[in-house]
Amino acid sequence: MIYGINANSFIDYPGEISFVIFTGGCNFNCPYCHNSDIVNKNTKIYSEEEILNMLKERQKFIAAVTITGGEPTIYGEQLINLIKKIKNAGYKIKLDTNGSNASLLKKIIDSNLVNYIAMDIKNTFAKYQITAGKKINIDEIKKSINLIENSKIEYEFRTTINKTMHTENDIKEIISYIKDINKYTLQPYRYSKQQIVDTDFEAWTETEIEDIMNKLKVSV
Repeated sequence: MIYGINANSFIDYPGEISFVIFTGGCNFNCPYCHNSDIVNKNTKIYSEEEILNMLKERQKFIAAVTITGGEPTIYGEQLINLIKKIKNAGYKIKLDTNGSNASLLKKIIDSNLVNYIAMDIKNTFAKYQITAGKKINIDEIKKSINLIENSKIEYEFRTTINKTMHTENDIKEIISYIKDINKYTLQPYRYSKQQIVDTDFEAWTETEIEDIMNKLKVSV
């Protein structure tokens, strides 16, 4: 299940230094994904016991754990059991997800198992299949957005954008799917040879992204 770690991250959990767990495998196949080794399970696998021992050693230094991937929710009850063990060890938990498993997200939220959820919204609903690289059940995505927005936990939505797949109008439409634009972040795509597909999809610059968001915040 666990195919990678980052023992000290300053960027994965807002306001916290976190221990990052990467789960292997994914039910999406986004061509620009830069975690292809994790998705394809080509990295070292860690046991839960190893992870819990590492967390025990770091309790004086960090207070949070980020679970990302790949896509963690493909592991179902196994993921829930891992989250419970980490929570029982006293850590705050952030879960990164693509929102494709609304029923599992509901169970996690209703059971108060995590403190923060970050969900990737890949593109407009009409362009989801192209961007995710597979046929996607859009109803699950919509349900997940609604569940997260109506939960009492911290959350964010985000889109990794590139010029091949995303236009300014696409971003405007994606924002219409959510209630609070302040909970939405645009992440710039960056080319990497670790992608699923070795193709440069062309990045928006940080300035261009900032201009888009400033413009849309005024118009929304």
